Amino acid sequence: MNTLNRILVIFGALILLLIIGTIVLVSTHMSTPQQLLPSPWDQTLTPFTQMESSTWWAIIASGISTALATLLLLLMELRPWSRTDSRLLVKKDELGEVTAALTSIQDLASRETGHIEGVMESSTRVRESPDGIHLDCRLSVDPATSIADLGHQVQERLKSSVEHYLGKAVAGVHITAQVAPLGKKHIRKTSRVR
Repeated sequence: MNTLNRILVIFGALILLLIIGTIVLVSTHMSTPQQLLPSPWDQTLTPFTQMESSTWWAIIASGISTALATLLLLLMELRPWSRTDSRLLVKKDELGEVTAALTSIQDLASRETGHIEGVMESSTRVRESPDGIHLDCRLSVDPATSIADLGHQVQERLKSSVEHYLGKAVAGVHITAQVAPLGKKHIRKTSRVR
């Protein structure tokens, strides 16, 4: 979620909590509408002071449950980003750390697959596990190409180039090939070198 959307969700959640709090305060007779809102607006809260008990319980229960759900949403939006790290630790010693941006590894994979005949487009996702680095690669291939041969060629080339680039073991290169163009999501177009 981008920053503007996060701000809008936080702002909307705060407004919703304010409205729910106001309705609960008026419904429980802890405050009067005149104390909470200026003159013409206090009339909007007056019906909440004259409810029957079954309606009153329904309003209070739904207000509290909505407030709890809104608070949960607000807490999720305000927490520090716990998303996956965008960098990969390559080396750490007494001099400091060496990291590589995941996007640079993805760009390297796209460039390498672009040099392979038969690959039209590629998209690569990088993830690290205890046994090494895994590359999940989606390929759009030429229909005249043998996917088995092409897949093996891509696996060997990516494994070699990423291991050379990072100095870390590549545990797996997982290929998903298709003839159709890749969807708009996660496309990294490659230029073919002939």
